[in-house]
Amino acid sequence: MPLSIYLDDCTDEDLLITFLQHAGHPVITPRTAGTRGWDDGDHLQYAAQHGCTLLTKNPDDFRKLHSEWQAQGRSHGGILLVYQDNDVTKDMKPRAIVHAIGNLLASGLPIVNEIHTLNQWR
Repeated sequence: MPLSIYLDDCTDEDLLITFLQHAGHPVITPRTAGTRGWDDGDHLQYAAQHGCTLLTKNPDDFRKLHSEWQAQGRSHGGILLVYQDNDVTKDMKPRAIVHAIGNLLASGLPIVNEIHTLNQWR
């Protein structure tokens, strides 16, 4: 089952978009939504309002936002985190990110209102 995915500024990459769409996931980007440069909280709000799961390479800020939203009883479409080590041998490339999303979805774990680290789903 495909996810509607919203990319934040740090994941708005053409190759990732292509692979996500090829896997059947509808994708919204800051470029297409006019949200480029927005604060992380605003990106999460946009994704939530549009029924999308947010994909980011900015895990620390979004972990904090997720906790704040939970404490406030607010809902979101899920947050998918990608940790980068700034090491080309370890960092997830677009194809690996899409593969990890497929593995996560195949697991049957809930996505909505949850936060998942894709590095664990390679």
